[in-house]
Amino acid sequence: MANFRLNADKAVFDTLNVQAMLNLAIGGVYNAQAPQQVKPPFVVFQMLSKEDENSFNGRYANALYMVKAVSKSPWPKEAMDVDTQIDTLMEDATLTITGYTALHCRRERDLALVEEVDAGETYQHVGGIYRVKADQT
Repeated sequence: MANFRLNADKAVFDTLNVQAMLNLAIGGVYNAQAPQQVKPPFVVFQMLSKEDENSFNGRYANALYMVKAVSKSPWPKEAMDVDTQIDTLMEDATLTITGYTALHCRRERDLALVEEVDAGETYQHVGGIYRVKADQT
């Protein structure tokens, strides 16, 4: 049986880690957390949850992924520009998930948050929650 999370994480990374994204998110693309020394803007993605759905024909994975831009800016435009590219790449993406046939990748909601850290530095987090459905092969 294929490990959905491991393989879906790789598929999302491969979808996001392309030159069009890296031109905007010069800090790179990371799963769950960027290394501390990375300079923004960058992209972070993470599986939030996964449910197995069973049918007479087999088992389906139904997962939610958070994908967001992180920018060190008092204004969210830079993060919003990166998020626009995130959505261009992720919406209806044909994810290649080993052991599964991808069925669906759609943005369900937006997210935005402002984080103030040491000495008044401001970080913008702008992105979305994507539903990924795949049929186990």
